[in-house]
Amino acid sequence: MWTALLAAVLAPSIASADEGMWLPEQLPQRAVELRRLGLTLDADALGDPKGQPLGSIVTLGFCSASFVSPDGLIATNHHCVSGYLQYLSDAENDRNRDGFLAASRADEQWVGPGSEVQVVDKITDVTLEVVKGVRRRTRDRTRERIVSLNQKTLVADCERDRPDVRCQVASYWGGAEYRLIEKRRLRDVRLVYAPPESVGSYGGEIDNWMWPRHSGDFAFLRVYVAPDGSAAEHSADNVPYQPPRHLEINPEGANPGDFVMVAGYPGSTYRFRRARDLRFARDVRYPFRIELQRQIIDILQGHADADPEAKARLSSSIGQLENSLKYSQGMLDGFSKGPVLADKVAAEESLMDWVEADPRRARRYGPAFAELDQIADEDERLYRGEAVVGWLLQIDLLRAAYTAWRLAGEADKPDLLRDRGYQDRDRERHARRMERMDKSLWLPSDRDALVLLLNRVMELPEEQRPTPVVELVTAWGGVEAAVAKLHDQPALAQTEARLALLDQSRDALAESDDPWVQLARALDAWSAPLRARDKQRAGSMLRLRPAYIEALRKQSGDDLYPDANGTLRVTVGNVKGYEPADGLWATPQTTVRGLAAKAGDWPFDAPERLLEASQTSADSRWVDADLGDVPVNFLTTLDTTGGNSGSATLDSQGRLVGLIFDGNYEAMSADWLFNPVLTRSIHVDIRYILWTLESVEEADWVLDELGVAAP
Repeated sequence: MWTALLAAVLAPSIASADEGMWLPEQLPQRAVELRRLGLTLDADALGDPKGQPLGSIVTLGFCSASFVSPDGLIATNHHCVSGYLQYLSDAENDRNRDGFLAASRADEQWVGPGSEVQVVDKITDVTLEVVKGVRRRTRDRTRERIVSLNQKTLVADCERDRPDVRCQVASYWGGAEYRLIEKRRLRDVRLVYAPPESVGSYGGEIDNWMWPRHSGDFAFLRVYVAPDGSAAEHSADNVPYQPPRHLEINPEGANPGDFVMVAGYPGSTYRFRRARDLRFARDVRYPFRIELQRQIIDILQGHADADPEAKARLSSSIGQLENSLKYSQGMLDGFSKGPVLADKVAAEESLMDWVEADPRRARRYGPAFAELDQIADEDERLYRGEAVVGWLLQIDLLRAAYTAWRLAGEADKPDLLRDRGYQDRDRERHARRMERMDKSLWLPSDRDALVLLLNRVMELPEEQRPTPVVELVTAWGGVEAAVAKLHDQPALAQTEARLALLDQSRDALAESDDPWVQLARALDAWSAPLRARDKQRAGSMLRLRPAYIEALRKQSGDDLYPDANGTLRVTVGNVKGYEPADGLWATPQTTVRGLAAKAGDWPFDAPERLLEASQTSADSRWVDADLGDVPVNFLTTLDTTGGNSGSATLDSQGRLVGLIFDGNYEAMSADWLFNPVLTRSIHVDIRYILWTLESVEEADWVLDELGVAAP
């Protein structure tokens, strides 16, 4: 097993065909390989982000999704809509727990301010425009300033007088190339159907990231627009959006050996990071994250267990944290059980041998590697302090105050010279987030989390601690007294007060006696110099990272894919099981029969109506002849990661056969090093989706819209 993996690492040109999160533009040139693997579509079609099927693929900003009807119906994962369900919930109507099915389009529920669907319109190579003005001897801080200004100028020009368009400049291969991505913003998003939690996340954390799996992790949304077809904020006058493209359903699903592909928006991978980055992640980053995640989950879960209203408000956050915790733990387990680090070291030594074998290569790349080490030394030294502060800024009211303080501080600059995230284009997003906070804010749990995090701040070594925060907390009488002061009838618990902050000047905020604003000011007094350091560092990395990636690409002699960065990608593979341990073989499909056999106490408390329907599932029109039952989930060799959740799983003709929702525990470390032997993605089968809609929910009107005629 591991010999095959090492060969793939040391010789990228012979790596598994399943590896790779490919840019659409790279796929036409891989036409011969794609046909060999089983693609029957013209590969050129996969290079067109507005064509079929990619024109049907959308992003929710944190998950992937796809249009599945001519009237704006969207398919995604259940766990991708958990925040929307939380927004629609209270103690009496817990939508996460109970699910939701609109009786008709008139009953579809708006999922709240700030929710939007983005559809790619155009992708343009803007590398020359981004690096315009940069010379070989340009100083690093100046380099960062030039590149940043060029990027913001491109975005501003792209969005000018087009309020329904959102643009970004994405970096690839460490900053060697850039693409300008234009996306339409569709801002009236409504919930059509989400199954109960006992279906959507069947098995809870016990089954999360595990196989076999029996999860109905799917949901349906719909996008609405103004009557003239333009994007609009939520309004009763809006009508269903009619997308230029939508996916066709293949009701035969996916079966062992079938070619499949996924199109979506994978978040982050670290395939081209260095061995020391992996070692630090293994020894420091993941253990630190796991410790804090466990403590915060315990706090939130304790409040959720004690109060139904707290459960409704906190369930989405708890689920996200639990998922992240298991991911982090799985990553550590993957590092300890397999030779991931050793293989990474071997690959890096091979690269260094290649560089040093030629004096010209040694002069070109050697100094860059040495400088990367120096930057890593500094990053590692300061990591813990910055990580604790990062968690501290997840406290809702502090984040609101800090955002307002930063916006006010940037307001005096010309818009293009402001820090990213604090320009005029960002104000709406911040305002919508402050409005949504009403549905997730639970002050008792925030209070306990704040005690935990401020204590961690006070315990930091002197060189890492945010001294202005420590001094303020000390002046207030210590952590407990400071938290009591912050939570004594906080004005920012009200939406109006939070929104009012956004309109205040820096001078007005500087005179504020609101303790949350005072804490935000203290935090920024510490972080402002670090931002200056980070810009210097970013300029250095703009010079160094492309050199490192260039060496990798030249050494391999192969056309590499770039690391995932939240932009549209396509990955290909087939339906296949795997060997999770010596002597075991995991078959690639599960069934309703297997789901019913698991049923019992929470988290296997499948709804009674589902269990009743399961008794006749073998007679359903969605049955798989070879299995003798309705398939629930299936495994593929596809190369995916976080952000791919909700992505459409497509057959060789580009038809929808499922939705990806997870990966397997044994291969978590694939984010750092792809393992063709172990890496698998987990999908919900379209036949289980159709069976649930028909036999469990009797949602005939949704089936009709999906193009599936009643029997």
